[in-house]
Amino acid sequence: MAASHNLSENTVIYRLFCSNNGENSNNVSHQALELLSEDYLSKISGFLHRYIWQNDPFNLRIVDSVAESYPSHLEGISSFEDNIEDEWFIVYLLFYLSERDKNLVIQIQDNDGDFLLIEAAEHLPKWLNPDTSENRVFIYQGAIHIIPIARSPAEITPLPSGTPNISDALSVLRQYSSSLKVPPAIQEAVKRRIKDYPHKIDENKHRAHCYVPCTVAAILKEDPFLLPHAVKAFYLRDPIDLKACRAMKYFAPETRVMTEVTFTRCLYAQLSSQKFEPDKRTGWNLPEVGKAERKSHELGMKLACGFEILASNVEKMMQDDNTEHDFCNDVRWRRFSRSLKDKGYFRDEVEGSQMHSRLLLQAKDFYLSSLKQDENGNVNPGLKIHKFLRNLTVNYEEMKEAEKTLRPADDDSWMDITPDILDSMLEKMSQEPSEPEVAEAITSGLKSFVQGRSDLEGVEPPQKSKKQKINFDPDAFTDAVNAILDFRIPNSDDDASSSSMSGYSDDDDDDVALSEGNQAKYNVGSKGKMLAEMKDYLDDMDRELAKTTIGLSFERLPPRATIEEEDKSHTSAHDQSFDINEAEDDFRPVDVNLTALKNILESYSSQQGMPGPVSSLFSSLGMAMPDNIDS
Repeated sequence: MAASHNLSENTVIYRLFCSNNGENSNNVSHQALELLSEDYLSKISGFLHRYIWQNDPFNLRIVDSVAESYPSHLEGISSFEDNIEDEWFIVYLLFYLSERDKNLVIQIQDNDGDFLLIEAAEHLPKWLNPDTSENRVFIYQGAIHIIPIARSPAEITPLPSGTPNISDALSVLRQYSSSLKVPPAIQEAVKRRIKDYPHKIDENKHRAHCYVPCTVAAILKEDPFLLPHAVKAFYLRDPIDLKACRAMKYFAPETRVMTEVTFTRCLYAQLSSQKFEPDKRTGWNLPEVGKAERKSHELGMKLACGFEILASNVEKMMQDDNTEHDFCNDVRWRRFSRSLKDKGYFRDEVEGSQMHSRLLLQAKDFYLSSLKQDENGNVNPGLKIHKFLRNLTVNYEEMKEAEKTLRPADDDSWMDITPDILDSMLEKMSQEPSEPEVAEAITSGLKSFVQGRSDLEGVEPPQKSKKQKINFDPDAFTDAVNAILDFRIPNSDDDASSSSMSGYSDDDDDDVALSEGNQAKYNVGSKGKMLAEMKDYLDDMDRELAKTTIGLSFERLPPRATIEEEDKSHTSAHDQSFDINEAEDDFRPVDVNLTALKNILESYSSQQGMPGPVSSLFSSLGMAMPDNIDS
């Protein structure tokens, strides 16, 4: 998922690779790309005119081929800044276009690289990482397609090795698209982020009442897309901008009217969260804090200051339109003209000749026009504002009358997040398991680790797979069963064997010396008896250890439940025997799982957030210890 080269932060780049009339060809003429660009924009125009962008809108420009390995295509670059929803809305638009043009292949990246894969990180194949994903992830026919790496020499011909160039990747994708489509889990993880569009366009909007100068209200009515620029100008104000806010040369507060302004939730939060006290000498008479109309007055004041900053910042540019531009002292122009000369723009014409002068004049006109546009060719918003100020006719009385018919403003309680809502959001995003599930995962993970097969590279935990085959060795299984059944436990009434471990060893040696015939006879007739005696023997050991210091450190099972009445009628002779040990104490067996879990958590807690044996162990198992370990 290598980040796109020279891409600034919070910026997304998208490339649309087209083909000619359904042909499996990557070579598309410049004229055909112009027609396709117009067609694509017309298909999504119904969404674009409803959407308020944080910074750069969806845009397409033609990029001509510079090499055979990089065909001509359409490209767009959009900065979404603080509103991540802009990026995902662009993803929705690209999926929408790919569903309607079956020959369109789309590549989209941001400064994090192939960010679509981040959403599906839990479902990606192991080979796919930031170093191997370059030019392998595409949107095609409404779905994500990934070109895998060749796993054998036979696959090298159809599948590119290393980092493929765009032309090769497009050819492989169009030829083997059915086999390159990723599994549903990856598709669903990505489309989950865009499933609410286009309805989410209106859900992300917020209507508010703003008490603004009438010229601001008139401009917003004519061009509501100037709103994000005004909010950004106020949000990023500097000391020079504050001088313009004190003067209010273009938007004086004396002619304010109440109007309805539609923000995105991000823009509304940015504007309303800013703390700003205007200069009282400017004429801003805000209501007292706590009054209902205070909010609309504050929003209007901040919005008017944003428009004032935009208009003031282009004053020098407006003056340059009326005077001769000083090209001689313009460092940027000298650098630009030198670049044109190096690239052969002047065609080796003699300086001062008629052709050279004509080319120079065209270059100067282009340079001056570029100063008034941003990198996407959009006109500077400050120039738009000045144009509206010159040409708009504002009817102040009509606007005051329209105040009476305003719709109620939207509730902004969504900005207040309670601790319960925050916990719910975090739980939904993290999808952390409950405490019992965490405890079960730790104990089961430890068991899997202990039972895992080890090699030179370490232990590989057993995978849960229904198709996994069982490694069964019949000879080893027979030997293991015989070893268990031959393990004779001394009788409790044998004083010699119970007095010392030497008797235990002698009996064991005698048992091992049994002939095969006697052994088989013994195994068949005494299997159940031996297992019962072993269990009784281990229970006696637990009883003895329970009275020691070591025994007190173990976690115990809950007390045994009272025997039900109906069970008494089915009690066997063995069950009716009286055990004096059970009558004398309240013995409870050791809870092995709980004891192991307690010791693990105590060991992890003692690490105090530093690396240690427990964190290393569970990291190798692919498990993360819970943050609230103390609870």
